[in-house]
Amino acid sequence: MYRFGFLLSAAILFVTCGCSQRQEGTFFPDEPSVRVVTYNVNWGFSNPGEVARFLDQADADVVCLQETHSRWEVYLKSSLGCKYPYQVFEDRGGAGGIAIMSKYRISDAGLIKPEEGWFPGLLSTVETPIGEVRFLNVHLKPPLSDRGSASVSAMYNASSIHLEEIQDFLKHTDPHKPLIILGDFNENDRDKAVRWLVGQGYTDALRAYDSYSKTWKWDLSYGLALSGRYDHIMIGEGLGCSAAAVFEVDASDHMPVAAVVTRR
Repeated sequence: MYRFGFLLSAAILFVTCGCSQRQEGTFFPDEPSVRVVTYNVNWGFSNPGEVARFLDQADADVVCLQETHSRWEVYLKSSLGCKYPYQVFEDRGGAGGIAIMSKYRISDAGLIKPEEGWFPGLLSTVETPIGEVRFLNVHLKPPLSDRGSASVSAMYNASSIHLEEIQDFLKHTDPHKPLIILGDFNENDRDKAVRWLVGQGYTDALRAYDSYSKTWKWDLSYGLALSGRYDHIMIGEGLGCSAAAVFEVDASDHMPVAAVVTRR
């Protein structure tokens, strides 16, 4: 079972043995908290049952998804509608869909059209146990050309485009309200958008507790694979993080990432 506290504890224990642990996590803090998951479920819809099973058993409070579409919406609403009575799905065609599911009331949910990149952001307000928190769910541009092909220049320019995307999205947020930015950044910890957010006072939740585990993997021929740490939960000022981990789920090319968020 993917019970949230148990699996988080197991994940952190595994990481500790590998010397990649940054600090010890507290999965059940004494103060109020909100459990958050980000997950790129892959628009291919290859294993929806395993995705739904993980989300049901992980039992997070707020779930942000990328690469959703109408089939994902129908399936997850029918599978998890009782657990997550508040859901917003935006189908943008192809891999551009985006969604948020919550145990708590969602308000002011709306898309932010990208000035750079391909996919919109989804900005929502959720009434959580730690108060009103805004969630900015993002899916930043893959390292591909505008025509969708792989190229050296596209890979080289991807991180700069991600930075522009994040900066443009943040123009639509209120700097005085607690904000969590999460999703598929398509870049690693030390690339431009993530580093810029850290410089602005955001906490990279996963890196605080695990500096090694990959969140994305693409299998190639002859047993080879590409991998990266592309999925992030960036926690804004006024908020803290007591635990974070990656879950091994065989359902998408991405792995779900979870964090326990508190008031700082």
